[in-house]
Amino acid sequence: MRLVIKRWYEPAPPGKQYHSPYRTHVLLELSDEERDLVARYGLGEHVLTTSQHSITTLADVLQGKHGIVGAIDVAMNNEQVLRDACASLPGIFDYCRSLGHELSVEIF
Repeated sequence: MRLVIKRWYEPAPPGKQYHSPYRTHVLLELSDEERDLVARYGLGEHVLTTSQHSITTLADVLQGKHGIVGAIDVAMNNEQVLRDACASLPGIFDYCRSLGHELSVEIF
């Protein structure tokens, strides 16, 4: 699994008062086996991030998703939240791999 993040800055065109110059494009690359897990267990609708104005699902980042924000701290935070969410995916995939098996846990 690999998360590819492209970032850039686009200055405001002349005469434009309100502009969101911080741009990103994110794309999550999965192995064939990981893609199979996503398809088999319907994980495409798994929500990775939510904000006041948008929701990002696993399907979104698998297809590639653009982001546009007006402040650098918001851009940085959005990226970190997405990176943290994607870091949890190996655990979700491991859980899916265990489906159909028995789990025995000792309680002390």
